[in-house]
Amino acid sequence: MFGKGALIIVFAFVVAMSGYQSKLNQAVIATHDNFNTHYLKRLTHEGSLSAMNVGINDVWANNTTNANFMISSAHCSSTVTIAPVGADTVKLTVKSKSSIFDEAQYKNYGNSFQIEDSVIAIFANEMPLSKYFWYTDDEKGVFWITGDTVWGPMHTNKTLKTKGSPVFYGKVTAFQGISPSPWHSSSKAKFYGGWEVGVEVPMPTDMTPLLNAANAGNGGAPMNTKAKYDKETTFEFQADGSVIRTVSGDPPDTVMVADIAPTGVLYSTEDIRVMGVFNGQATIYSDKEIWIDDDLIYADDPLSNPNSDDILGLVAKNFINVTDNAANNSDVNIQAAMLALTGSFRAENYNTRPVGGVLNLTGSVAQYHRGPVGTFYGSGTIASGFSKRYRYDGRFNVTSPPAFPTVQNSLRLVEWWE
Repeated sequence: MFGKGALIIVFAFVVAMSGYQSKLNQAVIATHDNFNTHYLKRLTHEGSLSAMNVGINDVWANNTTNANFMISSAHCSSTVTIAPVGADTVKLTVKSKSSIFDEAQYKNYGNSFQIEDSVIAIFANEMPLSKYFWYTDDEKGVFWITGDTVWGPMHTNKTLKTKGSPVFYGKVTAFQGISPSPWHSSSKAKFYGGWEVGVEVPMPTDMTPLLNAANAGNGGAPMNTKAKYDKETTFEFQADGSVIRTVSGDPPDTVMVADIAPTGVLYSTEDIRVMGVFNGQATIYSDKEIWIDDDLIYADDPLSNPNSDDILGLVAKNFINVTDNAANNSDVNIQAAMLALTGSFRAENYNTRPVGGVLNLTGSVAQYHRGPVGTFYGSGTIASGFSKRYRYDGRFNVTSPPAFPTVQNSLRLVEWWE
């Protein structure tokens, strides 16, 4: 009896071990299949990137704007499509495919498991400067420090200097480099949107589109009555789309923005002063300076409604100033895309004016050199002027104020998706 019992035990053990070995073999095979699948997915993605590089070279080297071709690499086949998007923008799309034998796939569907990957890139010859949340031709050696947060794309043609741990959520480009280098262990800055050096973006100099639009909008109207001005003028915008206009010492009148700027541009050879609640789309261009005398906001706030169609551009040959006055001494709110061609965006009397609270900006700032808006004690407390709270208007990724100056350069990468 003992011998039969031993045989039964041994047989049961053999059966149990056989089952275990079978499951172990299945687990090993599944692990092997998973490894092969992930490995092939990686190869397919690398094949997409290789094909994209070929497409990019074709666009850059040959100025190709419309093409479709196949590339085989890294055990996959890739279709490269180059297509124009608008007058100066080119879109590259890569779709890659490969296949691997999968037992379950074959058993259920009678074919191999398909692996797909895609990469999309957009290039442009011209780009509205408003696309940058922050642009300077010269940072004037100012540091971006702990507590500074940049929400959109930014660029400088000089060196971007950081100290501590500022945070950059958009892509950062700097022609003369970033100090310290993001690769260096001493750099604590956070570049969540990526960074690139050696990229030069010249300040635009051609204001012809703005002037042409103003001339067309003015038609045969007398100076200072429609789209063109040669006297200092104040525009106090109203939420209903009208504006209270004061030309030099003349009595104010109320007109509709759409009537005086039918092409979307107002132009003056003299200073322009602005304030109020803006409803519509326009760019204001001064051959001298622009003064922001009080809050300048949209009737439909894009921070609460991303579909707002209110868009304002301010372009000054020299400076864009936050006026030192009583209205601006208790927080200031500005919503606009701003460009100071030879000067900067600054607070008037920044180092002697009273403490003004917070300068809330929604939009974008482009300037020849970085302008000051306040001074601070060593503790970080405001001594004069403003602390800053700047937010990028995300709509400027896809649109811009009318005839807003563009950066004209060789074809450049503006978007990338994997």
